[in-house]
Amino acid sequence: MKKNKYLIVLAGMVMQLSIGSIYAYSKWIEPLTTALNWDAHDTKTGFSLAICFLGLTAAFMGKFAQKVGPTKAGIIATLFLTIGLLGTAYAVSVGNIYLFYLTFGVLQGIGLGFGYVVPVYTVVKWFPEKPGMASGIIIMSFALGSLLASFLIGPLIASMGLSGAFETLAVGYGICMFLSALYLSNPEITSAVHHAHVDLTPKQIITDKRFIALWLLLFLNVCGGIAIISKAAVLGEEVAGMSAAQATLFVAIIGLFNGLGRLFWSSISDKIGCWATFMLFIAINVVCFALIPSFSTSLIAFQVLTFIVIAGYGAGFATMPSFVKSIYGAENYGQVLGYTLTAWSAAAFVGPILLGLSTEITIFYLFSILLIIALIVGIWLKGLLAKSLKYSFELINKKRVSK
Repeated sequence: MKKNKYLIVLAGMVMQLSIGSIYAYSKWIEPLTTALNWDAHDTKTGFSLAICFLGLTAAFMGKFAQKVGPTKAGIIATLFLTIGLLGTAYAVSVGNIYLFYLTFGVLQGIGLGFGYVVPVYTVVKWFPEKPGMASGIIIMSFALGSLLASFLIGPLIASMGLSGAFETLAVGYGICMFLSALYLSNPEITSAVHHAHVDLTPKQIITDKRFIALWLLLFLNVCGGIAIISKAAVLGEEVAGMSAAQATLFVAIIGLFNGLGRLFWSSISDKIGCWATFMLFIAINVVCFALIPSFSTSLIAFQVLTFIVIAGYGAGFATMPSFVKSIYGAENYGQVLGYTLTAWSAAAFVGPILLGLSTEITIFYLFSILLIIALIVGIWLKGLLAKSLKYSFELINKKRVSK
């Protein structure tokens, strides 16, 4: 059956919307602590594990996912996420936090990883003329999944309890992801455009200074944003004095800005370049993080600054694929991007831990300092790229002379 490339995009969006529910995690914290007497800091470990295994799976199973094809890999994503959420429902019913870590964190995290890379790798192949736009739409859908989930979680818990809510989401997301996986497929590749390439070895990737710089840029940019996302509802209520309803809307709008930021900044990068875009939104977030402690008592100012920060957080994910592709080429794009996403895994632990170091809102100054370091890394990367470009020109000139 001939597939419609726009329906391929829709299928990819549905899968990303389903797994993007992980970004609404802060809506689970209060119900978990209230019903099971789990410490809020302990429950965040479940979220950190989920993002950690998302990144690790994307890095080390990306090649496997491409080998078996989008349908089989999509079904694997569906199975792990569904079993993970059903297992979470059982863990909650028996009050076992370690089983919660295994099911919600590890098993669901693996499902998230497969579900993240499959649509991105697949949809981009259908739009070779507009890969940035295609990946931007798919990655945006992941962020918007939290907006949808933020409105679902509260009513589901109220009507079905914690276990029932997890079970319902497991079935609902499982069905959506399964149907998406059945339709996802790679476009037919003719022999005219098919060509072999040599994969870089893991050692070649992780020892390349350009990769190290890219990894640090993503890691430092993610730390602050992921920390806010992990406790968005709690921060809204405890820091800004929001009501429960206001906190729910706050989490939803965070998801919206996470998604819109990815589209906005990826379009900017098409005009001014990836490096300049990274430096611009990181510089803006340096200022915003530094201002949040001073404006935490102003509900409107606190929210506006947070939304700008989250838009910049999402921008890193939207811009990084093009950044990697521009440096390493289309042949090694997927492999290098997968390894780069391990920065997401590391930041998923470091960011929330840093946020938990102090109950004072002044902890946000630390995130501002981390982003200043990111600007320094960006300047270092600019020098590395200049040297790399100069080396390439020298090789070309040598070949011309030899002829």
